[in-house]
Amino acid sequence: FLDRMFQRRAFLNASLLGLVLGVVIVSPHPQMSYFTLWAVALYTLYRLYLLFRERKQVLPLVRPALLSVYAVVIGLLISAIQFYPGYIYTSDFSPRADTKKGWSWATSWSMHAEEAFSLVIPEFSGTSSKNTRTYYWGKNSFKDNSESVGVVAFFVGLLGLLISRRRVRWFMGGLALFALLYALGGSTPVFQIFYFLIPKVKALRAPSMIMFLFSFSVAMLAGMAVQRLIDARSESRSFGGRRFHYFLWVWPAAMLVLALLFGVAGRSILSAWASIFHSQAATTYIQQGVTRLDVAYRNLPAIQSGAWLAFLFTAVAALLIWLYMNRKAGMVLLVGLTALPVLDGVRFDSRFISTFDQDQMWAPNPVTEFFRQQPGQYRVMSQMRTLPFHGVQLVTGYHGNQLRWYDELLGGPGAPGKSNPRLLNLVGTRYLVIPSDQQISPTALGRIPLAVAADLGSMQIIENDNAFPRVFLADEYRVFTDRGELVDEVIRGSLDLRRVVCLEREPGISVVADSLYDVSDSAWIVDYAIDSVVVGLVCSRNQLLVLTDNYYDAWQVTIDGAPAELLRSYGSFRAVAVPAGSRQVLFNYDSQRYKTGRLVTGLTLMYVLVIIGVNLVRSKSRRKPEDSKD
Repeated sequence: FLDRMFQRRAFLNASLLGLVLGVVIVSPHPQMSYFTLWAVALYTLYRLYLLFRERKQVLPLVRPALLSVYAVVIGLLISAIQFYPGYIYTSDFSPRADTKKGWSWATSWSMHAEEAFSLVIPEFSGTSSKNTRTYYWGKNSFKDNSESVGVVAFFVGLLGLLISRRRVRWFMGGLALFALLYALGGSTPVFQIFYFLIPKVKALRAPSMIMFLFSFSVAMLAGMAVQRLIDARSESRSFGGRRFHYFLWVWPAAMLVLALLFGVAGRSILSAWASIFHSQAATTYIQQGVTRLDVAYRNLPAIQSGAWLAFLFTAVAALLIWLYMNRKAGMVLLVGLTALPVLDGVRFDSRFISTFDQDQMWAPNPVTEFFRQQPGQYRVMSQMRTLPFHGVQLVTGYHGNQLRWYDELLGGPGAPGKSNPRLLNLVGTRYLVIPSDQQISPTALGRIPLAVAADLGSMQIIENDNAFPRVFLADEYRVFTDRGELVDEVIRGSLDLRRVVCLEREPGISVVADSLYDVSDSAWIVDYAIDSVVVGLVCSRNQLLVLTDNYYDAWQVTIDGAPAELLRSYGSFRAVAVPAGSRQVLFNYDSQRYKTGRLVTGLTLMYVLVIIGVNLVRSKSRRKPEDSKD
């Protein structure tokens, strides 16, 4: 649609481009969507440059430039239902807003020289995935994927850059180079240009994810090469000349030399490589007595076979091209040429695919069955990350994008605070799941001794009666104006957190501690759902109700149907001041940001559909006079 925008029906195609961009932005990974927008912007600049060369004026550039911006705006508006609340969350509420940025973060999971050479011999750097029959010895901590596009596609793509007559081949070649340089991240000084000039790069990690643009560009160049071969065969004069034939056979010859070298002196080549590109390989131990260079040696058989296969596939590709261009056979040879990368891809990619019985992970087990029978709302300290699938709430999460104030209580990356007794009791950690051979002090979490609730063979479940209830009333509070002081008090302080609520502002109504309070006052959960919590009350005087679910500004609270102010307690949880005589508190999730995004998305989609409809009607009306004339 971007290309068509420069040719005809500019406004319609710009609108359709915006529609596609909106779908792209709501796709599973925002970072890859951002990279796609880079490619769109670069191609727009390329087309504007060509237009300027043709017209020799600036004025004709204004309309397509504005329409390109218009398309991006349409895309953002269409994606607002997801992009708007998600962007605000990651900018203002996520731990990534503060800590996950900077050079180390931006260059983490870069490609390195080993992965770059794997574009030619996919097995070179190896991978960490099971069933891959290779061993990863590169500079990342592990590698469970490969950026290789396949040696045949790479070879034919380079041929397309050499023989195609399309000017766009230079753009595709440049985009491939751009993607490769960015993917290499901190491996080259070039990344500093991207880091300082392109917005948000400092907050992105895994630059190697951009390699899908490299793959796309190589595929386009390879397609141009095949098309040029088809077109050239119909020409009467000879095609290609010395440069074409030189490249056609030099590349397979180079693959043959590599295969011979790795077969004869593979260990020496790997040692030389490590001394030049990976100097720490011989001194970095991945386990006792095993260095990364040792792993490279173990990977040598896979490298040798990969090198021979790279030679075989490129030699067959070159032979098919030569036979086709010399009219030894027809189109069937080009069909064979396009089948080669498919065969090579199936051969290589199949090692990443394995069959797994999901019941091994997700089926109920003795641990989940135990918790299914336990009433009420509580949290569990466990390393079993499948427990939430069965409705069991854990103390710690996994995704790394949790609310930053809860992340602060846990102590940041690695969650060192997850073993803190004050925090565990506060969040209502009623059970701990630990290996049966692990010992824990009976008084580790408080004055009430821990007890074994279930012995399940290799695992045991420990019950903690010191844990606070999920919801409770308190008539004392302390206001902290300094968040650091508040977090320190919750984790290491001396206050009785069950009786004294730590707040960040005054509750709005008078709450006075009284040693003679009515012991019948209580709070309990009536209904607990994902987007609402109903709490029943017996409350004889003004008190604070605490619900140790995480605070977020989209949660609204009402007391007996009347709106009330939601407070943040203990730095991360929900609280509300309840007047005497209150009977029920409702916490209800109602995100205005989501509603706004949904409305914007809906209206923009309707707008684009109207544009499509109007253009269809106009096209039909233009055809009618011609039809009647015939």
